[in-house]
Amino acid sequence: MRSFIDRCLRVAGTVFGWTAVIGLILPLAILVVPIASLARRFWPTLHDRLVALTYAAIGALVRAMPFLKLRVEGRERRSPGACILVANHQSRLDSPVMIAVEPGVSGPVRGYMLRIPLIGSVIRLLGFFDVDASPRASLEAVDRAAPRARESGMSLLFYPEGTRSRDGEIGSFRRGAFRAAVDHDLPVQPVLIEGLDAVLPPGHLTLQTHHRHIVRIRYLAPILPPFAPGPRRDVVRALSDQVRQTMVEELAKLRSERP
Repeated sequence: MRSFIDRCLRVAGTVFGWTAVIGLILPLAILVVPIASLARRFWPTLHDRLVALTYAAIGALVRAMPFLKLRVEGRERRSPGACILVANHQSRLDSPVMIAVEPGVSGPVRGYMLRIPLIGSVIRLLGFFDVDASPRASLEAVDRAAPRARESGMSLLFYPEGTRSRDGEIGSFRRGAFRAAVDHDLPVQPVLIEGLDAVLPPGHLTLQTHHRHIVRIRYLAPILPPFAPGPRRDVVRALSDQVRQTMVEELAKLRSERP
């Protein structure tokens, strides 16, 4: 009986979550996105305000969800201004949570996300861009985005694992984020997400908790330029290995503290 009730609560939470998402995305996609797109050329101030409104609305929705409770730790370690945010990837909810914590963040996304009706147009409005076209096109997209991020003081979010972890552990890292940091002299800001693998892990369409599960976002010490001297490839590799090792060790600490 208890398991049946738990299952009903999880399904109800999932339905509520999707209903809330659709209720937010529809007006954003139908009203805000077209107005913002038009304003980008003729009224840049309005465009920026609408983008800020979109970030705030997504952040408010995430914080109001009845199945998770955000706890942000180490905010004082956050590198000021533009940086390369490097996070582990546990769940489909990672990006909405990071938007709630880091309003103004953008970065590379898989192409299929941009092709989802309505949702894709909102993602584009926030400045996220496709990196699935080709390796060369991906590099060029990052190279265009990094100077814009520096000018605006915003940050680029990368999941170096490239895909969601199936077991919650941190997988091997791709090096695009660290190449961008080295090429554009941007700080690397590691961020750990802990707890979303218990809320909505890969392979599940319904929530796996029926209460407000604590999700912890922990900022680690940033790595600031100038980076170590040497050939670019070696510097990028060493930076990637250093950040991954630090995140693996810190994730183990976070999990040891989980009730």
